[in-house]
Amino acid sequence: MKRLTLKETLLREDRALRNLITLLADLSLTIAREIPRTLGSTKGVNIYGEKQLQLDVWSNNLITHKLLSSGLVKQVASEELEHILRSKRGEYSVVLDPLDGSSNITTDNLMGTIVGIYHDKELPAAGRDLLASMYFLYGPYLELVLANTEGVHVFVAAGKGSKGSEKFITDGEKRHFPDKSTVYGVGGVREKWTPKLHRFVESLEKRKLTLRYGGALVGDFNQVLVRGGFFAYPELLDAPLGKYRLNFESIPLALIAEKAGGKGSTGTRRILDVEPTDLAQKSPTYLGNADLVTEFEELSKPNLA
Repeated sequence: MKRLTLKETLLREDRALRNLITLLADLSLTIAREIPRTLGSTKGVNIYGEKQLQLDVWSNNLITHKLLSSGLVKQVASEELEHILRSKRGEYSVVLDPLDGSSNITTDNLMGTIVGIYHDKELPAAGRDLLASMYFLYGPYLELVLANTEGVHVFVAAGKGSKGSEKFITDGEKRHFPDKSTVYGVGGVREKWTPKLHRFVESLEKRKLTLRYGGALVGDFNQVLVRGGFFAYPELLDAPLGKYRLNFESIPLALIAEKAGGKGSTGTRRILDVEPTDLAQKSPTYLGNADLVTEFEELSKPNLA
C-alpha cells in the first residue's frame, strides 16, 4: 500500500500554506498528549454561557498564540473568544473551534479541533472563500481530515517523524462519501424537532440507516463521511437557528462535505453561500451524502399545490 506523508501530499500547495497546515498538525499532537493530563474545569464560562474546561482554555491559548506568532496568520477567530485576534503580519485568516466536543472529556469519548483557513480575507467571511479546512479527531488514534483544492485526504498520526508533516501519513486516495448511506445522527431533543424532520428521520429508519450520535461534531460527521449517510444539528421548535456556530463549525465542515462529493446545507440553502454578519452567528446544519441532504431540502420548500 502506498504511504504518503502530509508533507509529500502538500507539495503542490504554496509554501506558506504548507507551513501553516504543518504547524496545526504539530499543535494537534501537543493537544493529544495533553488530554489525559488536563481534565479539570475552570470557574468560568465562555461567551455563549457554556462551562469552560481547563483543556478548552489551554488549547485555545495554545493554538491562538502559536498562530499569531508564526508570521503566517494575521487574524484568528476562535469559538472561545468574543473578538478577533490580530497580528502585525501574515497572509492568512483562521477560524477555529479549539476543542469540539469537550463535554465528552469526563466520559472519555471523541473530541476534536476544527479549523478553517482563508487567504487574505477579513473575518467573518463566507465559506465559499475558504482556501482549506480540516479537523483533527482525538479518538483511539489521532486523525486529520483535510480539504483543499485537490479534494479530501485522511491522515493518521502514525509515522516516525518528529514533525506533524512527517508523522501524519495517508494512502494518497481522495475521500468521498460512499454511494450507499448506512448511518445517520441528528442532535437536539426529539420533542423539539420540527414535523418535517420527524418525517425525514422516520424515512431514514425505514431504509435501515443506523443511528450514530456521540455529541461531538467531528466524531458524528466522521461516521457519516466514512459510512455514508446524514448528520444534522437541526432547526428546533425552540431554537430555529440550531446550535452550531456558522463560522467555527458549520462552514469548515461544509467545505469538507462538498469536497468529498456531499453537501452542506442550512436546510434551505448552501452553507458556503451564507454571508456571516457576526462571529457568534448560528445556523441549522445538515451534512452528508448529497442525495439525502437534497431530499431534506425538498421538504423545506413551500407546498404551492
